[in-house]
Amino acid sequence: MVHDEPGGAVEQLEHRQTGTRLGEGLRDGGSLAPAAIARTLAAATEFAAVAHDYAASLACIATSAVRRAEDAVAFGERVFAVTGAALRVLSGEEEAAASYRGATCGVPHDGRRIAVLDIGGGSTECAVGCDGALLETMSIEIGSVRVAERFPALLGAEPGEAAHAAAIAARSEIARILAPLRALAPISELRCVAGTPLTIAAVIAGSHVDEVSGSTLTREALDATIERLLDLYVDERRVLAGMLAQRADIIVGGGLVLSEAMRVLDVTSGLLEKNDLLLGFLLAPTE
Repeated sequence: MVHDEPGGAVEQLEHRQTGTRLGEGLRDGGSLAPAAIARTLAAATEFAAVAHDYAASLACIATSAVRRAEDAVAFGERVFAVTGAALRVLSGEEEAAASYRGATCGVPHDGRRIAVLDIGGGSTECAVGCDGALLETMSIEIGSVRVAERFPALLGAEPGEAAHAAAIAARSEIARILAPLRALAPISELRCVAGTPLTIAAVIAGSHVDEVSGSTLTREALDATIERLLDLYVDERRVLAGMLAQRADIIVGGGLVLSEAMRVLDVTSGLLEKNDLLLGFLLAPTE
C-alpha cells in the first residue's frame, strides 16, 4: 500500500505478507492444489479488505506457480471473485524487473552495478542495473519449495546425517541450474529480497524479519546457519528466535539457493532489502 508524495516519492502505508505456498506439489503443466488455492484466496480476501479500508485501488499479481499451472485461468477467475481485481500473471523477466525497481528505490546514482536477487518458492529472479537503469534480467526455475520437495530430507524430518547428505546433493544440482547467473557478473553490490534471506538474517540476529532490512548477510554466516538448521527437527526450527514458522521446513532449501547464487555471482555478502517486487510493481511506469 503506497501513497504518492511530492516530487515523485512514495510513502508505504501498509506492508504485509502471508506465505500460502501456492505452488506446493505443482509440476510443470499440472494443477494448483485445492488446499493451496484455498489458503491463497483467504489471504487475497483479507488483503482486499485492508485495501478497501484505505479506499485504495487494488491490483493482483501472480508469479511462478501460476505461470506453470494449467488451471491459471480458472484460478484467476476465483481471485477476481473475491477481490474484484483481474489477476495479472507476471513473466519471469517482469518479476525480476519489479524486484529491481523495489529494491533500488531511492538508491543514489553513483555508477555502481547493482544486482537484485529474489528467491521465491518456484523460481529465482536476478536483475542487474546501474544508476536506476535496468540492464539485464534473468529468471531461473528453481526456488525454496522446489528444492525442498526435490530433497525432502531438508524439510526437518530427518536432521543430522541424512539432511547433510541431502544438502550436498542439493548444492550440486542448484549450482548446475544457477550457472547462467555467471553471465551477470561482475557486480558492485548484491541486494537480497524476499523471505529466505530476511528470515535467515533474523535467525542469526535473534530478532524479527521486519528488523533486518538494511543489514548485511555474509555467505559465511549463511552457510553456518544452514549447517545449524540441518541438525534440527522442523519443530525445533519453528521456535528459533527470528524464524517465521511457515518457512521452517523450506528455509534450508531457500538458503542453499541463496548461497549458491552468491557463489556463482562471485560475491561474499548481500544487503538485505524489505522493498521487493510488490513495491516495484506499484512503481512501474504507466503505459
